[in-house]
Amino acid sequence: MLKKSIFFVLLVLLTACNNPGKFKVSGNITDAEGKVLYFEKTGLLKDSLIDSVKLSKEGTFKFRTAVPVYPELYRLRLDNQQLVLGIDSTESIEIQGSASDLISSAITGSVQTADIQALRKSVIELQKQFDAYPAVKDVEKSKSLADSLQMRVEEHKKFAQGIILKNPGSMAAYFALYQQISGNYIFSPYVKAERPYYQAVATSFHSIMPEYERSKSLYNLVLSAIREDRMARRQNIPGSIGEIQKTGFLEIELKDKNGYPQKLSSLIGKPILLDFSAYGTETSIDYTFALREIFTKYSPNGLQIYQVSVDQSKMLWQRSVSNIPWTCVHDETGIAAKSYNVQAIPTMYLISKEGNIIGRYRSIKSMEADLGKVL
Repeated sequence: MLKKSIFFVLLVLLTACNNPGKFKVSGNITDAEGKVLYFEKTGLLKDSLIDSVKLSKEGTFKFRTAVPVYPELYRLRLDNQQLVLGIDSTESIEIQGSASDLISSAITGSVQTADIQALRKSVIELQKQFDAYPAVKDVEKSKSLADSLQMRVEEHKKFAQGIILKNPGSMAAYFALYQQISGNYIFSPYVKAERPYYQAVATSFHSIMPEYERSKSLYNLVLSAIREDRMARRQNIPGSIGEIQKTGFLEIELKDKNGYPQKLSSLIGKPILLDFSAYGTETSIDYTFALREIFTKYSPNGLQIYQVSVDQSKMLWQRSVSNIPWTCVHDETGIAAKSYNVQAIPTMYLISKEGNIIGRYRSIKSMEADLGKVL
């Protein structure tokens, strides 16, 4: 009887260990004695802790949890480092790494997790280069770093596009769409050239698992971008320029560095300096200092600045305008500049409190001479 009981217990344990409804994450993390390793699920709306372990000198760990109903993202977190795991079936993932450089861990058992790791490593390097972009008055160094960063961004996009097209239904493809640098997305469904990659992943997720919240969210995002594009084409205006106002200026509605739409008309009632310029030019630092002096001098009299950037690099523009005190938006398509017949930058317009255009200028000095007409 005792032998039968032992056999039954062993059979139950063996069955549990090979339960197809579970997936396992195990391995070793060296140089982490006494540190706590967390195993977490990264949900669409919130993260949740599944398990944790205090690592021994050997650094051995093993986590096991139920396979999710839909593909999901999980992570191993140690101090301020993390490894992101893409799970869409029963998996046994092996991790061999070090606490000093967790992102460089060797991963076996999950191709999409390895793809996610490669994507993250690429973005980490981009972030380092982005953070090195100087906020100093060094034109040559600034331009060189800007060109180098833009080239690296394009290289990363091509790499990410390859992962997306390889398997658009994978969590690695999904993850590639939502990577950020300093809180700004690298890809956007509102950029025509990048939308097909969103469409590929959205279509794949929607056709296989239409009830999944990630599928719905992504699908709705793509539909929103398509609707906005169609509406703009019906109006023959690319999404951001409105009709001529009764007072005579052409409405502009573009997004600021935080992604919020800002209307030029929202400033009517106060004198406005409408400025078209770019932060990626050799003279931009001097020009920004001069514009700041104008704002400091005349904003107590009500002057508002609505600056339209025509920079090609959205990320470098966002970095450059992080501390400016006036409204600055990004003219990604160039339609606002075309609508105002901007042939060269900088180009400025003075708009009265009533919304009437007083004049057009190519220099701050000539514009300042007319400021008395609107203050």
